[in-house]
Amino acid sequence: MFVSIAALSFLLPKEGPGAYDHIQLEYALIPPFTHIQFVKLTKSDNATQVIQYYPADSIVRISKNALLIYYNKKETQVALKEGSEYSLEQKIFYLGTDRFGRDMWARIAHGSRVSLSIGFLAMIVSLSVGIPLGAVAGYFRGAVDRSIMWLATVVWSVPSVLLVMSFTLVFGKSLAQVFVAVGLTMWVDVARTVRGKVMSIRQKEYILAAQIGGLSTWRILSVHIFPNILGPILILAASNFSTAVLLESGISFLGLGVQPPTPSWGNIIRDHYAYLLMGKPWTVLFPALCIVGLILSLISLANQLRDYYDVKGE
Repeated sequence: MFVSIAALSFLLPKEGPGAYDHIQLEYALIPPFTHIQFVKLTKSDNATQVIQYYPADSIVRISKNALLIYYNKKETQVALKEGSEYSLEQKIFYLGTDRFGRDMWARIAHGSRVSLSIGFLAMIVSLSVGIPLGAVAGYFRGAVDRSIMWLATVVWSVPSVLLVMSFTLVFGKSLAQVFVAVGLTMWVDVARTVRGKVMSIRQKEYILAAQIGGLSTWRILSVHIFPNILGPILILAASNFSTAVLLESGISFLGLGVQPPTPSWGNIIRDHYAYLLMGKPWTVLFPALCIVGLILSLISLANQLRDYYDVKGE
């Protein structure tokens, strides 16, 4: 479902009342399922075309070159220059608007792209770091194992949020820095799990036969060991995905994640949590439900993968 929402965000308008970054303070904080009529004014000047939107309860054409627009007991006079055209459009704000009059549905849909992208890419980073380190530690053991596990313990001792905050403060707060920072906090679980599985499988007779047969370490790991630890890796991938989404939401709430005007579920909640006590809970409720729903879905996926691969029974 959340992937579908992210895909639908590409179909949303890039400008106008339905755009995620369109600011219109006249209808800020309106409740869900509110209908608003707009005057769409199109001005053509040589090769350029400018489109403006005005919310309107009613309009009066006071002259050939002027239009009077009434909205919320206020009136606005708009000049109609030569080549200007206007039309009326209806817009339904299904999830209401935020404090700047931006469409909440559009912002949540675009925010899903950020959360899913960071979650997926951070998961890839954690697997890319954790699997090789865990495999090397479990296969070679000895000093190599102790060195890698020492590094894992050091990383594990630092709280994940603090590590991500430090990384983003040093290297910046763009999308790339955020997913790399989140991914680098989650590789420890992957490395430890892979290390344990590799150590266990390394004692099998077919691995000893492969070593005696002169197969390279890379071939033994890639052909004979990795296929046998795929189940636990997939379970960790789903688990890390949910952890990354939660971490991203947390650091965005603290203002250290993706920066405005790019929306994410965390910074939407940060901008509006005070409105929970002002009778406008939808500004926080909808993004919070998205975070909870996505995390529960990923946890459920991880549990189903665990049951499918019967990890407990191994």
